[in-house]
Amino acid sequence: KEAVTKQKIIQSEIKAIKSQMNPHFIFNALNSIQDLILKNDIRTSNKYLVKFSLLIRTVLDLSSKDSITLEEEWNMLSLYIELEKLRFGEAFSYSLTYDNQTALEVPSLLVQPFIENALLHGLLHKSGKKELCVEFVFSDALQCIITDNGIGRVKAQKIDKRQGSVHQSFALSAIAKRLDIFKQQYDTTIGYVIEDLYEDVEATGTKVTLTMPFKKRF
Repeated sequence: KEAVTKQKIIQSEIKAIKSQMNPHFIFNALNSIQDLILKNDIRTSNKYLVKFSLLIRTVLDLSSKDSITLEEEWNMLSLYIELEKLRFGEAFSYSLTYDNQTALEVPSLLVQPFIENALLHGLLHKSGKKELCVEFVFSDALQCIITDNGIGRVKAQKIDKRQGSVHQSFALSAIAKRLDIFKQQYDTTIGYVIEDLYEDVEATGTKVTLTMPFKKRF
């Protein structure tokens, strides 16, 4: 009885954290639509609205599930990044890959906030080519490796401080809480490591390695 009660508490905490993250994500997407409309870019804003409506339906569906297939996670992330590509323009390119591990299930909506951070804090303020690489790798553990060639955390934090932004601390705090809860459910190493990338002393981007909880479907 005590174990069942504890499990219900854990599930309710996960749902509470997910409900905090979803409105935050929607708020950012609506800001992007507003930016395009203000620029009088009607064609792109129409494309954005169509993709946005599809993404919202997908996110609402996935957020009601405790776990989803890796393929479902990949499809959602692909739609999300394509949506952001409309806003970032031709200077932005990305790759999103996984090694055919379709028999795995993962917690829903766990990766997206890391990609959002890479875009909004690493790449948004970068001039020239903006590159994002998202790769799912599975051996004994499942990892999602997110690499950007952005301005780096030091410069990003200075900009956030000037702008009074709380997005990154909010998102990472919510993720950390969620991962702590998953540690109680899964008998494996779970967490993430953020690495600042440099060439000599010049920041060349950021790399996040997220070790994810997973279940085998068969």
